[in-house]
Amino acid sequence: MLGYCRAGLACWLVLLCVALPRGCLALDAFTPVIDLHHTSWSTRDGAPESIISITQTADGWLWLGGAAGLFRFDGTRFEPFVPANAALPTKYVSIVNAAPDGGLWVGYRTGGASYLRQGLIRNYGVRDGLPNRTVWGLEQDGTGRMWAATVVGLYYLERGRWHKPASSWQLPDGAYKTLMRDRSGILWAQGDAGVCLLKPGAERFDRVAVERGTGVLFELPDGNVVSWDAIHARLRLLTGARPGVRYAKWGSLGDPSSLLVDRRGNMWVGLLEGLEYRTARGISRAMPPQGLSGRAVGAIFEDREGNIWTSTSTGIDRFRSRRVTRLDLPAQAIGGAMLADDRGGVWVGAYHVLADEAGKVKVAPRREMAGGGLKNLLTSLAHTSDGAMWGASLWTLRRFQGSDSRPVALPAALEGAMINAVLEERDGSVLVALDREGLYRRTMAGQWEMAGPQVEVNVMSRSDATGLWTGFHPGLVAQAQGRTWRTYGPAEGLTLGMVMALHPHGRHLWAGGERGVAFFAADRFTRLIGIDGETFHGVSGIVELENGDLWLNAFAALFHVPAAEVRKFIALPEYRVQYERLDQLDGLEGSAPYLRPSPSLVSASDGRLWIARSTGVFRLDPAAPPPATPGQSVTIKALGLPGAPSLPHPHLRFAPGSSALQIDYTRLALAMPERLRFRYRLEEVDDAWRDAGTRRSAYYSNLAPGDYHFSVAATDYDGKWSGTPATVRFSIAPKATQTWWFRALCGLVVLSLAVVAYRLRIARLGRQMAARLHERINERERIARELHDTLLQSVQGLVFHVHAAVLKLPAGTAARLQIESALRRADEVLSEGRSRICELRGEDVGKLGFGDAVLAAAARLQQGDGCPVRLAISGDVRQLEALIHREALAIVTEALANACLHARAGAIAIELHYGRREFRCILSDDGIGISATVLHDGGRENHWGMRGMYECAARIDARLAVRSSEGSGTTWQLDVPAALAYAR
Repeated sequence: MLGYCRAGLACWLVLLCVALPRGCLALDAFTPVIDLHHTSWSTRDGAPESIISITQTADGWLWLGGAAGLFRFDGTRFEPFVPANAALPTKYVSIVNAAPDGGLWVGYRTGGASYLRQGLIRNYGVRDGLPNRTVWGLEQDGTGRMWAATVVGLYYLERGRWHKPASSWQLPDGAYKTLMRDRSGILWAQGDAGVCLLKPGAERFDRVAVERGTGVLFELPDGNVVSWDAIHARLRLLTGARPGVRYAKWGSLGDPSSLLVDRRGNMWVGLLEGLEYRTARGISRAMPPQGLSGRAVGAIFEDREGNIWTSTSTGIDRFRSRRVTRLDLPAQAIGGAMLADDRGGVWVGAYHVLADEAGKVKVAPRREMAGGGLKNLLTSLAHTSDGAMWGASLWTLRRFQGSDSRPVALPAALEGAMINAVLEERDGSVLVALDREGLYRRTMAGQWEMAGPQVEVNVMSRSDATGLWTGFHPGLVAQAQGRTWRTYGPAEGLTLGMVMALHPHGRHLWAGGERGVAFFAADRFTRLIGIDGETFHGVSGIVELENGDLWLNAFAALFHVPAAEVRKFIALPEYRVQYERLDQLDGLEGSAPYLRPSPSLVSASDGRLWIARSTGVFRLDPAAPPPATPGQSVTIKALGLPGAPSLPHPHLRFAPGSSALQIDYTRLALAMPERLRFRYRLEEVDDAWRDAGTRRSAYYSNLAPGDYHFSVAATDYDGKWSGTPATVRFSIAPKATQTWWFRALCGLVVLSLAVVAYRLRIARLGRQMAARLHERINERERIARELHDTLLQSVQGLVFHVHAAVLKLPAGTAARLQIESALRRADEVLSEGRSRICELRGEDVGKLGFGDAVLAAAARLQQGDGCPVRLAISGDVRQLEALIHREALAIVTEALANACLHARAGAIAIELHYGRREFRCILSDDGIGISATVLHDGGRENHWGMRGMYECAARIDARLAVRSSEGSGTTWQLDVPAALAYAR
């Protein structure tokens, strides 16, 4: 296992460093800084202090232990870890070590150990057989047995208890500080008595037949095991040297606090004053002035991605390889044009630069141009067929050949003009673009001639297949076609703003500018757009490799579009390409230059790319594979109330009233976590995925009770969505007021209240209608009294007077007979009048039931053998209110009269229904019916039968409806609300 440190010595050194004088931290002026991507976290960033042990579990978490406790790190945030089921026995962690089954073993400075898996912890102490003394090592042997190294000896775990090995194990007594299992399964133990080993399946330890080692044990990349002998300050090879293997001579290591040999075979040395990195190229260092988080280095660890992690007295540091290497060039070369030669080197301004595989550069300047200043800064370079190199500064054109260097005068009329670019021609002549003066050609004979229109050319390029191309103000491109020029602009799809790069390749052309990059073919430009809308703005360098890969040096980053994506784009211009982005996380710093130098991206003869940025020149091997994102999928860390989430677990159910939740998630990629993007979805709430960017928390509010499913996915380092989304299920319990039975009860209460309100309303309406009916009855009685007391009494008096006069006439005379006949008629009128008054007073209502009254009315209307009338009664027969009885009978009588006298009906049917909600009367006949016109008008003109029926119905708040058509009979239906119809 790699990454072990001598924790006891490291802890002592961390404490001791506080007392060291500042002078001991001085960095040798000739020792270079570690040339790797370096990130540091201090206590201000949440990093723990004084960490003495680091490891990585199978799920990808980085675990750190020290005096401040146990922490875990996902690449962006350090978290003090709190187990879900119990607390740590103490905060003072002495060792952390990942178990093969994915768990984590933790040892403590005050004694005891713990095993942590899936958020749950099992603590071991004195009652489990472990002494209350410091545990410096925890490791499994080749058979899976767990061992603990303490200051009073080794212990092993069996059936839940720790045991001290018997004498048969042949294990020396004394303190042990380091345990390590190598890749062949051998357990190595280092202590005061030296180094012992336990082979897989063995029941006893073997002593190593070399001088004892008192420092860390670690395994070399070739499988050999080495121990650090602190007493003699040397490394001891514990296994036999392998034939053909050349072992590095590390030299004096001083007094290290920790050591590590990484997977590349390079050594990392933790010292009191900082960190030392030893490779075949030499020694480099990192100390606080160079960005190291603190002074004393306590632990060194290499994770599965190859990142090197170190702890210091005040923070944590990470070192990782850069994909892009910055070349160490003189400051005077920065901003110079680049031109590749045929030996793998590149001219950068007036400096010829060669770089080896490791990025070590050899710089050879042209001495006559080595001075600083704009006059010596070559911003454009070209090679001609005669072997000469041409270079242009802002106002000077120079020709270099061998050791000869001389300025070349411009035409007399153009002296002092600014030179924008130079370009070689196939015949050895040179094209020179002058600011605001146009394009000129200097022939092999030294003659100057106008080579193009007088425009402001910014950039030039040419190829044998496509010829000469120029980009000029304001954002146009022109192609030389013999002695004429074809110009392209917005009408042909060119909308890049200022054109800053032209790259012909084969039969097509790429153009780069302020607003992105465009592809030219078939007399038209097409913009290249990335999958997420990336426009690649500010492109001043373009290289298309022979394999079809496209590289763009843009303002914000260096972009790589794979050949397959380029082909898809060429075939379908609307296609949005997948791409790779390289920026400061890959070691590329600064921004792409604007216009000069041009081009800002070149391909050297060895295939490597050279990139000019505002901060310097960088180099990249495009054939090197990009860093792979670790295989771990997204992890949901915590779930709960905002600000207080807890570890998720199956069947998670939140208390009633929990409507707001916070869900924390991460993907365990430690090299470049800033590159990861996340999206999440709560299925019962979100219709689509929510883009969270780099944020690693999701928040929801106003959640209703119920079951929920939350899913989250992440990209890899290249921005591609990869892996299976992580999903967690949880539920929110309803409050009593949110349960179905409470809602049903509320609905029942509301329904009951509605019924009660309806009944109260009907009763109120009934009382109101009864009051109005009584008012009408009282009014009818008053009218009856008035008629009786006035009209009938007066008529009766007149009758008496006439009768008295008649008695004076002789009997049998014609006059007397006529008057007596008139008196009999007057008595009939008085009788009829008294009957009408009785009807007004209601004195005869109720003597007959409504059904009988209907039959009596029908009998009066029938003449001789009239049509039969059939009466049907349903429901519980009840007495009707007097007014309802009278008006309803009037309506039925009128309908009977119409049927008998006018409709020529052959049969009449009457239905009376005494319902709980209403009283209904239906009269049907089979007569000739009523015409549509009469129905529409509500009766015949100057006839009041139908109109009277409707008026009667309105007086008692009843509904009267008629259905009839000519030749099909007539049906009348009268509906009276029960609250109004029935007598109380």
